[in-house]
Amino acid sequence: MEDAESSQTSSTKDAEQLLMQGKDSSDFNTALNLYEQALEIYKKHKDKAGIASAYNNIGVTYARLQQQESALNSLKKSIKLWKEISNQQNEAVALLNIGWVYKTFNELLKALEAYYKSLDIRQEIGNQKDIADTLQIIGSVHEEQAIKFYESAISIYNDTKDKKALKHFVNHTKITGLFDRIDPDLIDGTEQPGDETINPPIIYPPVKK
Repeated sequence: MEDAESSQTSSTKDAEQLLMQGKDSSDFNTALNLYEQALEIYKKHKDKAGIASAYNNIGVTYARLQQQESALNSLKKSIKLWKEISNQQNEAVALLNIGWVYKTFNELLKALEAYYKSLDIRQEIGNQKDIADTLQIIGSVHEEQAIKFYESAISIYNDTKDKKALKHFVNHTKITGLFDRIDPDLIDGTEQPGDETINPPIIYPPVKK
């Protein structure tokens, strides 16, 4: 029994190492191969959290390789597994990634649908930073109501004194008229409007069960 448990632990560690190697790889085909190796290990040991993480990373990588259908199929498998093990936090992340895929392929209504689903979950969980981050992401896509979502995100960042998030917000958005809503004590003047992107895809390193 101990040998079997030791073998499974070793294999799980191998799979986690493969996820990390894939995350660090600058070559998308290499990353995809590493994630698929990790997936097979997790499947062998029926590790649903590991399988879900691998599918998430595979989905993001397919999108980077311009293979939208494969990307969405993998991410939907990831979401299904996170639901099965009642991991709402990672389910919300996978939904953000689905939104990112649709946004990448300029299907903005479908992107918003995925983002709203993620927001609903994050509001249920109650983590204020996650809620604000999602509001900011929605604002970056929803041109007609961008200011409303940005203002809601800023309000939360101000209340939680999240300097890093506010710096990222200023670096992302070109709507300088919103900057007076930010608590001046929480920014240092080094921010450069419009220099950064928002909603990069989220790749899993070690598995979060």
